[in-house]
Amino acid sequence: MTVRNRHIFYMITTTALVILLAAGISACSGGGDNTRQWTDDPIVPGYSMAEVNIGDPFSSVQGIHGDPAENRREGGYIYVYYYRLQEEGELDDPGTWNLVVTLYDNGNDYLDPEDEVEAIEVFPPYSGQTSGGNGMGSSAGDLEEEFGPCDSITESAGQNGERLQLYSYIDRGVEWLLSRRDGVVTVLVTDYGGLRPVEDADDGDEAQGGLFGIFGAAPIVPGQTVAGINIEDDFITVEEKFGSPDSTGFTTEGLVYATYTGGYGAWKLNVYLEDKDQNNSLGDFDTVVSVGVRSPYAGTTAGGVGIGSPEAAITKEFGAPDRESIMSHLGEEAKILEYNTRGIVFAVKTVSGEIVEIDVNRSLGT
Repeated sequence: MTVRNRHIFYMITTTALVILLAAGISACSGGGDNTRQWTDDPIVPGYSMAEVNIGDPFSSVQGIHGDPAENRREGGYIYVYYYRLQEEGELDDPGTWNLVVTLYDNGNDYLDPEDEVEAIEVFPPYSGQTSGGNGMGSSAGDLEEEFGPCDSITESAGQNGERLQLYSYIDRGVEWLLSRRDGVVTVLVTDYGGLRPVEDADDGDEAQGGLFGIFGAAPIVPGQTVAGINIEDDFITVEEKFGSPDSTGFTTEGLVYATYTGGYGAWKLNVYLEDKDQNNSLGDFDTVVSVGVRSPYAGTTAGGVGIGSPEAAITKEFGAPDRESIMSHLGEEAKILEYNTRGIVFAVKTVSGEIVEIDVNRSLGT
């Protein structure tokens, strides 16, 4: 079970589903009036749903859905509630809301435009689906056909005693609540790996930009540097800037690596190094050959290309890639644009067309 207060997740019942369907999309809402449009938005695990992206500031949510009908703070998170479906429902009653967004409270104990989206939760009627066609009403078999064996399945009882099953694909950034009769009745999208732990809020480096600290907006120079790490730096230099990695290992190509997650979810900084003493173990004087960064890294190239930039910005600055391919990236299809002679590689998510990873490498020269 992930670290979160499932304030609504476990309360969905078959009876509540009937109420939701009967209430329909015309019921009272809190927020904008584009309900029909956002309920068709695709479900993109680990990334987005209901036209809201993981990591967006609350101001972006407001731009799409307006001000919430209700909000409350609990355990370091702020929950905002949209599109009331039954007037008499209490705040956390099943069937009351169509959309609930979980925000990470940035430390001032109240809702503000800078609080960041940690999870997006939708209920019927919601018609958006994954790229594999899964959404409300899908069966467990449908989910496993698209996502493979489930990481964990948790059973609980609904208010009327019916069996509910929570299918968690934490590494993929999505969870599904199913009832025996109706299939999927709730979808929750998070970052890859789930919510960030609340206890990270008081870490000293938060004020300096989290994991990346003072290097959070350091420039990206192809073939040379990113996040304040230079190609050919010793690992001891990396460790002085970022501390001990969350995990280490080695590859069959004679490299070792250091991975940093910032304490939650998938990695945000990954460093590959030449294994100088050839002992398959990370050492102080192993030298950097590649550095990969993901959100929330905010540095850019000289032409302004960074995480979240559109694919067109890449080709505008760098021209046609040396090599282009399609592969699975964090469970989603991505286009890989390699500029190996320049020493930089981009991963662009095909669904959004935005850059989700940048790798600065040793240049292969011309």
